[in-house]
Amino acid sequence: MAAQTTVSTSDIARIADVGRATVTNWRRRHSDFPAPTGGTESRPTFTLEDVEGWLAEHGRLPQFTEQQQLWRELLREAEGSGLTEAMARAALFLAFLEREGHTSRETRYLHYAEGPDLEHESLGDGMLDEIGRALQDMPEPLALLRSASLMRELAAAATRQTPDEVLSDMLDRYASESRRRGPGTPAAVAHFMATLAKAASPDGALSAVLDPACGTGDLLEAARIQGATQLDGQDRELHLAQLAASRLSLRLGGKGYCSVDAEDALARSRHTGGEFDAVLCNPPYNERDWGADELAYDSRWEYGLPSRSESELAWVQHSLSRVRPGGVVVMLLPPSVASRSSGRRIRAALVRHGALRAVLALPAGAAPPAHIGLHLWVLRRPGGGNGAEASHVLFMNCKSLPDMNSRGGRPSVTYRELLAAPEKCLAMPGVYRAVPITDLLDDTVDLTPAPRLAGERGMPQVDDLRRTLSGRRDSLGSVLSQASALAPSDDWGVSRTGGPWTMAPLADLIRTGALTLLKPKAKGGSGDSDGDDPVLTAADVNEGRSPSGRGPAGDEDAVRIKVGDVIIPGTLLSADRTAARVADDTDAGALLGRNLHLLRPDEARLDPWFLVGFLADPANMQRASQGTSIVRVDARRLQVPLLPLEEQQTYGAAFRRLHTFTTALRRAALQGEETAGKLRAALTTGALRPPPPA
Repeated sequence: MAAQTTVSTSDIARIADVGRATVTNWRRRHSDFPAPTGGTESRPTFTLEDVEGWLAEHGRLPQFTEQQQLWRELLREAEGSGLTEAMARAALFLAFLEREGHTSRETRYLHYAEGPDLEHESLGDGMLDEIGRALQDMPEPLALLRSASLMRELAAAATRQTPDEVLSDMLDRYASESRRRGPGTPAAVAHFMATLAKAASPDGALSAVLDPACGTGDLLEAARIQGATQLDGQDRELHLAQLAASRLSLRLGGKGYCSVDAEDALARSRHTGGEFDAVLCNPPYNERDWGADELAYDSRWEYGLPSRSESELAWVQHSLSRVRPGGVVVMLLPPSVASRSSGRRIRAALVRHGALRAVLALPAGAAPPAHIGLHLWVLRRPGGGNGAEASHVLFMNCKSLPDMNSRGGRPSVTYRELLAAPEKCLAMPGVYRAVPITDLLDDTVDLTPAPRLAGERGMPQVDDLRRTLSGRRDSLGSVLSQASALAPSDDWGVSRTGGPWTMAPLADLIRTGALTLLKPKAKGGSGDSDGDDPVLTAADVNEGRSPSGRGPAGDEDAVRIKVGDVIIPGTLLSADRTAARVADDTDAGALLGRNLHLLRPDEARLDPWFLVGFLADPANMQRASQGTSIVRVDARRLQVPLLPLEEQQTYGAAFRRLHTFTTALRRAALQGEETAGKLRAALTTGALRPPPPA
């Protein structure tokens, strides 16, 4: 008999779409609420079936979509084994469905899963042989599902979508549910790494690519998008290897080759040296037991034996040993690898032999851990007759990289030009610069980009500075006058009379037609394509700027912004900082970018500025959000008071005035900081003499 699935009060709150306080009130006020079956007095657990029965009996059980029901069944499968293992089992089953063509509810496979549970022994030898043949290239393919209901849900989902699309949706949910440093690499970073590998390749192409610590296969999937057809991976965790193998098999669809092994690549590599065009790797960080003693005489340490504290440099050398001469390696590494004293000799050898080609600094938050900015190392294995050896190393600050999608045009240099011959590209202060190898081989061999990008400041011209300051003083005075005129006065201090508001969730307004919720395309809206249409990105909303992204023109499925639309972010940057906007003429016609919600009100019933004022309230956003490292906003759970349109417009006018006031203050602050910066630079370079003390 299978163990019953248990849930906490937080789980019950998510199931019923209410707050935890509401669940506590139910327990206190309803004597028939299910009794705890485990846990502690302060953290009780309940049987899921009992809770769902009680919620259904009292009319509090929401209607689940097909995707939500599938995820609920997956969580049941994960009970006791963990979410990653359950995801791996589901991925293997979807790969089996794809290869055998079993995509209906009456498949032969489901005939063996009629009971409430499925054990391998109940399949029979014939069925086990069939699974083994279908998934013979997968790591331990017979580790399939235990839950018959989950198999039915997966098979049913595969009739509505392809198995690849089903798994893709589940992976998105899996990534958002993860509460730890996930086993994957964010899609944007993975795409960037694959782009760099292709740009650094001598022939500008990728065919055979390896990831020796592949996790869920994000980097190999990015390489596939860049044209790679032979995808090889390893991961020490069996379930991640199963998940990556199934994912890549579904994505390739028979138009390529993939192989993923469940082994530790450092201790037991399944690949010989010199067989790959490129290696993409996001290795484990800060591991002291990576095998330094056991592997002390390994032939891979061409650039020096890594110390016990330099596991990342062991991964760097392992990756270099697996590419052909001239092959490319792109590594995602913590910034400490660039400067730790214990790795100085290996860094010097990598630089001296021309293996290290570039170090790029990513902004904090681009990839976990979110509080630090990681580095990308681009390396090339020496040899191969691909031209002159490297004489310079490229250093780049990607946070300051010019926006390649801005309306102001594209930079005149490409990544391929920068990586092939950085010394021939004119340096851009603070953004990128080629440094001679001889300048790097000092006592520390510090490869941190920031010190290498800090150029010498020129002496400001005093006459130009005076003219700039005169114009800035007039502009700053005008902005401050505007802000002063908009500042709240005594008429803002009148107390409101009447009882508490009746609040309504946006889900109710959407059901009644007063509001329409639109989201960007699942596979588009990134704002980083080569199209001609402007895209409003999440960064634009958070920073209060005009649409800066670019998207493909003529996309009929894309969401286009109209004047009066209310736009809110899909994720929160911090608990006390929220952003929302009412679209104006500048935004009109732009495409809606990823991680944004667009609310289109019926202006005969709802005032846009009234909506944006209440929706941007931090407390409102927090009540409608979930997650820890990535806090996602469920727009349907946001609440607004039910007020007549005339009263809404009164509140809307007040919110609009506050928006104009804060915008003026922000402009004044930016102009003031820029003015102070120019004066500070003039003083520190000796161009100006300080005025007499006041």
